[in-house]
Parts: sequence; structure tokens; C-alpha cells
Amino acid sequence: MTTTPTTSTTGPGLAPKPPGPGGPAGPTESARRIREIWVSVRKPLFSVALTLVLGFGIVLLVSDQPLHAYEQLFVANFSTPANFGNLLMRSAPLLLIALGIVFSFRAGVFNVGGEGQLYVGAVAAAATGLALPGLPGPLLITACVAAGVVAGALLAWIPAILKVTWGVDEVVITLMLNFIAILFTSYLVANPLRDPEAYGATSRMLPEQSWLPAIPGLPTGNIGFVIALLLVPAAWLLLFRTVWGADLRAAGTNLRFAETVGVRGRREIILSMLLSGALAGVAGAVYVLGTGHRFEQNFSPEFGLIALTVALLARLHPVGVLLTSLFYAAMLNGAAYMQIATNVPRSLVSLLTGLLVLLMTVEVRRRRRRGQAKEVSA
Repeated sequence: MTTTPTTSTTGPGLAPKPPGPGGPAGPTESARRIREIWVSVRKPLFSVALTLVLGFGIVLLVSDQPLHAYEQLFVANFSTPANFGNLLMRSAPLLLIALGIVFSFRAGVFNVGGEGQLYVGAVAAAATGLALPGLPGPLLITACVAAGVVAGALLAWIPAILKVTWGVDEVVITLMLNFIAILFTSYLVANPLRDPEAYGATSRMLPEQSWLPAIPGLPTGNIGFVIALLLVPAAWLLLFRTVWGADLRAAGTNLRFAETVGVRGRREIILSMLLSGALAGVAGAVYVLGTGHRFEQNFSPEFGLIALTVALLARLHPVGVLLTSLFYAAMLNGAAYMQIATNVPRSLVSLLTGLLVLLMTVEVRRRRRRGQAKEVSA
């Protein structure tokens, strides 16, 4: 009895038929990409929703206006153009630093030095603006942002080179560099950059042509958020659609195996840290040029630490980072509106943040246990 071999349209001996216009491959590819994004953001969205429900229960216990309190916490951010501009302004540095953290963590390098890199980027941008007041606006803005990029990348390069050369733990080094950077910028703003006519540790006012343009219709917003927003798809493409991104993720998953198959893992570690520090430096430059228009010693409400939570909540995905940075910025700004309008203290935001971190920690533990179970069964 003779059996007739079946022919597969996708088998190894037959190339798949090129999809025509409107063929099935186009929608399938689009659906796959949408599914990929959804898988990345669904767990953060669930964690956020559960946190809001638990937080509402707490507000019920401490306030007789729980609905009004939540309205002020979130809806007030969109009540006026000025409030919405403040929301975008607050989210820009969080988004930029968190994008940098995505790259370093994906490479297996735990960069917790975003705060220090933010500070040196801000002070470098301020110093450049004060040193070159005669440049026209576009050139001066470009020079200030470039200075922030170089300063942030340089500070991130130190722990990267120590890690790949001598195996020094990057968490300890980046934490120490945070203190060094903040103290160094404190010296600069109290001495060569200090404004003698201002109260407190602030630099002189930057030339007006160095200020970032405002977003039309949003008097308190500036194009710093637009810059950060444009970097989201760029980060996604670089991370998931380039050979370098694949090498970086391979090095972060298993450095020894990646180097065995030809990936230059140590180079990827250094490059990821340089990129991470550069983005934090851009965040500092954007804040100085777009918000303060000068360097102020205590300008950051711990943006670096909050951005770390933002990136982890987004599961280290650029699209998720955009959503979580907006959420955190809404809570940070809404806390002030809520405290003014109701008797709920703004410390509720710290409680909500803690609940989010707790939920994400539980999820990480669950994923690790599932992975370990699969390894044992295999």
C-alpha cells in the first residue's frame, strides 16, 4: 500500500507564498504585535486597578468624601489646561529615566543611579546655558541637552566599566555615585553657579532663548514631554527590532551563554549603561530648560527612585513605561489637589505606591516559581 506524502505549505522544502495586499499575513502580523503589547501591559493595568480599589477602601475609612478625594487625585489633572500641562511636565523626567532603566535592566545591569545621573545632567545643562548665552535658541538648547547626555552617560560609564573589568557590584557603585553626584552639584550651585540675588541654593537664571518652547494650548507644558514621547517608539524599535537589541536582551538573560554564541556581552553592558545614563541626563536637561529655567539643588522629588518603580511596574517594556509614568505623575500632582480639596493627606500616594510595589513583587515571585517549576518538569 502506497501512501501519498502530504505537502505542507510552510514546510522546510517549500517557501511560504508571499502575502499579497490585504492577505492574511498582514492582519496576522498586526494582531501579533497588538497581542505582544497587550501581554506587556495587562499585568501593570491589573495591578493599578487593584491598587485603586484597595486605596478607595482606605479613603472610605479616613474621609467622608471618598469620591471627591479620588476625583481630585486623578480627574483634577485634566480639569484645566494648566493642570494637564503640569501632568505632562511631571511625567517627562519619569518617562526618560524609566526608559533608560529598561535598557540597563534588560542587559542584566541594575542601574539604580538614575537620581545622580539626573542631577549631573541638569547641572551640566545649566552650566552650558550660562556659559554660552550668545548662541541662538536652537543651538543653545541642543548644546545644553548634549551636555546633559554626556554628563549622565559619563556617570553611568563608571559602574559599567568597573563591573565588566573587575566584577564590582553595580548596585553598590550606582548608589554611592548618587550621593557623590548630589554633593558635587550642591558645591557647584553654592559656589560658581550660584545666583547671589536668589534665596537658597540655585543657579543664575538661564538665557530665555534656552527655554524649551511651550506646547500650544498648555501654558505649563513644554516640548520636553514630546521629546520623551517620541523616544518611546524609538526605544521599542531599538530593543525589539534590531540586532543590537536582541544581543542586549540575550546578554541580560544569560551572559555566559550569550558570549558562547558570539554576543559581545561585556560591550552590551557598557552600551546599555551609557544609554541609560544618557537618558537620565536628558531628563535633567529637560527639567532645567523646560521647568525651572535654572538649577535648583532640591528640584527632584526622588525622580530616580520613582522611575525605578515605574520601569518595574511596566515590566521593563517601553510602552508600559509610558502608561505607568503618566499614572505616577497623575498621583504625584493629584495628591496636592486632593489634600487641598479634602481632608485626605497627600501621604495616601505613598501608600498607593507601596501597594503597587507589593503587588508587582508578588507577580515577580509567581513568575519565578512558574519558571522554576518548568525547569524541574523538563
